Amino acid sequence: MIKEIMENNEDESLAKLNHRNIEKKSRKKIILSKRYLKSRWKHFLSQDKDGVLLIEGVSVKDLQKKYGTPLFILIEEEIRKKTREFIEAFNYAPFKMRYACKCNSNLELLRIVREEGAELDASSIGEIILGLLADFLPEEINFTNLYKTKQDIMFAASVGVHSITLDSLEELEKAIEVSEKLKKNIPILLRVNPMIKDGKFNTQHHQYGIPYSYIRRALEEIKKSNFLRLKGFHFHGSYAYNIRGYFLATKKIIKLVKIAEKQGLKIEVIDLGGGFPVESPKALRPGKFFTPKEFGEKFIPFFRKICKKEKIRNITLIFEPGKSIVQNAGIGLIRIISNKKLNKKEILVTNSSCYSMFPDIFVSKCAYEILPASRMMSHRTHIYDIAGSTCDCIDIIGKNENMPKMASGDLLAVMDCGAYSSVMTSNFNSLKRAPTIIINKEGKSKLVRRRDRFSEMFAPELDVLKVADPKELKKLYDLSRLNVDKLWGDKESRL
Repeated sequence: MIKEIMENNEDESLAKLNHRNIEKKSRKKIILSKRYLKSRWKHFLSQDKDGVLLIEGVSVKDLQKKYGTPLFILIEEEIRKKTREFIEAFNYAPFKMRYACKCNSNLELLRIVREEGAELDASSIGEIILGLLADFLPEEINFTNLYKTKQDIMFAASVGVHSITLDSLEELEKAIEVSEKLKKNIPILLRVNPMIKDGKFNTQHHQYGIPYSYIRRALEEIKKSNFLRLKGFHFHGSYAYNIRGYFLATKKIIKLVKIAEKQGLKIEVIDLGGGFPVESPKALRPGKFFTPKEFGEKFIPFFRKICKKEKIRNITLIFEPGKSIVQNAGIGLIRIISNKKLNKKEILVTNSSCYSMFPDIFVSKCAYEILPASRMMSHRTHIYDIAGSTCDCIDIIGKNENMPKMASGDLLAVMDCGAYSSVMTSNFNSLKRAPTIIINKEGKSKLVRRRDRFSEMFAPELDVLKVADPKELKKLYDLSRLNVDKLWGDKESRL
C-alpha cells in the first residue's frame, strides 16, 4: 500500500508533517498524509490524528464553528515570506517591489505587504484610496490602468501619488490639460508596448501601452509641457511563460531611455510590471516555473551590464508582482450540502459557488486543487464533480476530483485561491459573498472582511426606490433595512 501511494505521487514534491504547532505523528500516518499535502503548503498545513486539516495548527472544524462557511482564509506568514523573498531576490539598488493591488486588495493584506517593504501598484481611484487606508504614503503608490478620466488624473495628482502611468497618447493629452489647470507638476510614467513577438510571448496585439513607434511623439509633447515630469517608462508584464520577455522588453526600453535623455529628459525609473508565475501543478498556462530568485540571478547581471554599456546610472528598477505573492496563501473552506448520484457520476453540491468565491474558474479557466479537509487520512476511492449551489449548470468548482467517500457536512479546502478570487466575486443569485479571515504563524485568526448582509446587497436599488415613492415602499424598505438581516442571521453557515 505504501509503495502504491508513493508511486501515485512520484511527480509531486510532498510535504512532511512537521508543523510547529502540532505533535509528531507515527511514520505510517506521515506517509499516508503525503497523498494530499504538497511541498508548497508545508509551512502552514498539516492534519490531526483524526485526519482533519489543520491550518497553522488550527482545525478547520474549529474555524467553521467560529466563522462559518463558506470562508476565505489568508495565511499571513506565507504572504510575508513571499514578499520578503521577492525583494531579496534582486541584488540591485535602487530597487522597489510594488504589490499589484488588483489581485487581492484586502486592507489587512495590504498592510502586511507594506510592513514587509513593498510599495503599491493601484489600478483605480478606489485602489489608491485603499492604499491610503492601509497606511501607504501617497509617494509609495503608482497609478496604472488602461483608461483614466481627467477627474481620475486630477485626483491622483492632488493626492500626490509617486507617478501616474499614461497608457495612450490620448491620456497624455488629458494629463497635459489637467496639469495646466492645476498649475502643478504631475509625475508620469509612459507605458510602452515594445511590440515584441517571441514564441508565446507576444505584445503586438494586446491593448496595453503606447506602441513603440509612437513614443518619440509622446516625448516631444512632454518636452513642450510646462508641468508634466517624465519619471520613466513602464512595461505591462502579463503572465510570463519564460523570462525572455523581460529581457527583450528591457533592451527596447533602455533604447527609449537614451532617446529621452538626448531630448533633455532625465529618466529615473524603469518599471517592468508583473506576470511572475505561481507554483501549481494545475497552473493556468504551461511553461517552466521559475522563482524570483532564479529570475533575479539571471536578470540583474544582464541589467547591470546593459546600463553600464549605455552609461545609464542610478536608475530605479521596479517590478509589480501580485499573483505570485498571494496565490498560494489563500484557501477557500466550503461545506458539502448534498451528494447526488447520477448514473455513473457523483456530484458533491457545496454551499459555495464559482460566482461568489471562485470566479477565476470562469475568467481564466483555471483549475484549483481541492482537499478533503475533514477526511485527510482516508484513501481516494471515489471520483466526484464538485458543484456550486447557484442555478447555473456551469457552476462547477472541480471536475473528476479523486477523493475519499464524502458526505453531506464534510469540509473541502480549495487551495491556492489567494489571487483573483475574493476581488472578482459577485452576488449572483443574491448570494452573500464569503467573509475573509487571516491566520498567523501562532495559529491566531481574525476576521478581516465580514460576510455580506442582505440589507447592503439590496440598498442601491431600495435607496432609489424610496426616494421615488417613499410612501408606497416604506414597508418594504423598513423590512429590508431593519429586519431582514435579523430574520435570517448566519446560523446556518456554521452548521
